[in-house]
Amino acid sequence: MVIGIPREIKEQEFRVALLPAGAQALVRAGHRVVVEAGAADGAGFPDGDYAAAGAEVLASAAAVYAAADLVVKVKEPMGGELSLFHPGQAVFCYLHSETRPALVEAMLQNRVTGIAYENVRLPDGSLPLLAPMSIVAGQQAILQASAWLCNHRGGPGVSLVAYPGIEPARVVVIGAGNAGVEAARVAAALGAEVALFDVQPARLRALETQLPRPVRLCHSGTVDLEAYLCRADMVVHATMLPPDTPTHLIDRALLRRMKPGCVIVDITANLRGAIETADRYTTHADPVYRVEGIAHFVVPNIPGAVARTASQALAMAVLPYLLTLARLGCREALRQIPELLLGLTCIDGVLTWHEAGTFLNRPWKTPAEALGL
Repeated sequence: MVIGIPREIKEQEFRVALLPAGAQALVRAGHRVVVEAGAADGAGFPDGDYAAAGAEVLASAAAVYAAADLVVKVKEPMGGELSLFHPGQAVFCYLHSETRPALVEAMLQNRVTGIAYENVRLPDGSLPLLAPMSIVAGQQAILQASAWLCNHRGGPGVSLVAYPGIEPARVVVIGAGNAGVEAARVAAALGAEVALFDVQPARLRALETQLPRPVRLCHSGTVDLEAYLCRADMVVHATMLPPDTPTHLIDRALLRRMKPGCVIVDITANLRGAIETADRYTTHADPVYRVEGIAHFVVPNIPGAVARTASQALAMAVLPYLLTLARLGCREALRQIPELLLGLTCIDGVLTWHEAGTFLNRPWKTPAEALGL
C-alpha cells in the first residue's frame, strides 16, 4: 500500500500523524510512504528524518495525493485538497464530517473511503484516537487561555497560580471526559479552586480517587451549575453536546450574570451548542473575542500549539491501526476490526456516519449495511 502524508493547511496547524519511526515500520513491512516536503517541520521532524527512514519526500500535496492509496492526516482535508481526491482513495484523519458539507460531497463524489479518528470506538466505549488529543487539549486549554486573564490581554488581572493568604481563582469545568479531567487536573495543580461537573454519577464516583482533593466533583443535575458559573474566573466546556442545539448550558442571559473578564474555553467547539455565544471559530493567531464582557476562546485545534508533543501522542495511537490498514487493505480491515468499522464515514459513494446524515440532511446507511455485513 502507498501511504501519503500531506502537510496540514489549516491555519496555525503544525501537527503530523506519522513520525519517521512509524514511516520506517511501514516501509519495513513492505509498504511505500510518501511525505510532502515540510509536512512535519512544525513538529520538529525534518524531511531528512523521513528520507532516512525509507520514505519518499515529494514536492507538493498534489504529488502526495496522486500517489497515495491511503492519505493520513491530522485535520480534515479542506479547500484545495478536496480537488485532489481520486476514486477509490482512502482518508484516515479527524473528519468531523457532520459540520463539513463540502468535504462530504467531495468524498462521496470520488467514492473515497473516509475513516474518522474521532469515531473509532472500543467495546468499552472509549475513543482511542480521540483520547490523546483530548488529553492534550484539556491540559493546554488551561495554560493557553489563562493568558487572557492578564491585564495586558484585557483580562481582570487574575492569576490561576495560588499565592499564600489570597483567595484562589475559581475554575469550572463542564464535562468529565478526558479533556475535562485533564483541564481540572492542571487547574488544580496551579492552585485554582476547581469544580468539575458531569451528568453521570458513576463517572464522578470513579474520579474521586483519581483527582487531587482540590477538585470538587459535582453532579450537574444536583448541584447548581449556574451559581458556580457566575462566580468563575474561567469556564472550560468539554461536553459532546452537538452544534446548533435549541437549548444551551450557557445562554446569553446567563452570560450577562457572569463575572466581567471571565474566560470561557470551548474545547469541543461545536458552534452554538452548549454555549450560545460560541458562534465562530477562533485561531491561535487571534484566539479570543468578547461578548457581554466575557472572553470566548474557541480554537478548534488547541493541541496544534504544542505540535511536537501532540504529534507524538497522536502517532503513538494511530500507528497500530495504520499498520493494520496497510496489511489487510482498508475494506478487509473494516470487516475484521470492529472499532475501525465504527469510524467509517463513507465508502463507495455511500455516507455511513449517522450524524453527518442527520445534520446535513443526506441519506445514509450504517457501516455494516454499506459493507454488506
